[in-house]
Amino acid sequence: MSASVADAITLERRGIPAAILAVDLLANTIGRAMARAQGAPDFPIAMVRAEDAPTEQPDSVNQLDALAATLVTQVESIALGQR
Repeated sequence: MSASVADAITLERRGIPAAILAVDLLANTIGRAMARAQGAPDFPIAMVRAEDAPTEQPDSVNQLDALAATLVTQVESIALGQR
């Protein structure tokens, strides 16, 4: 998580769009800490709630579709600058 945040911030600073996908528990702790350390405390992270993330084999294709739809919407907002 921390390396992904640092890499994404570096890419963005070089003009290359980047988005991070993470479980909210990690994003709000480790991810935010690294973003602050990189001087970008408000760097956007697309998040899925830990309760919604499959831990092993997903229950159904519909579960994965819903998870993907949530993340795609967030990544789209990040890419369009609607952070």
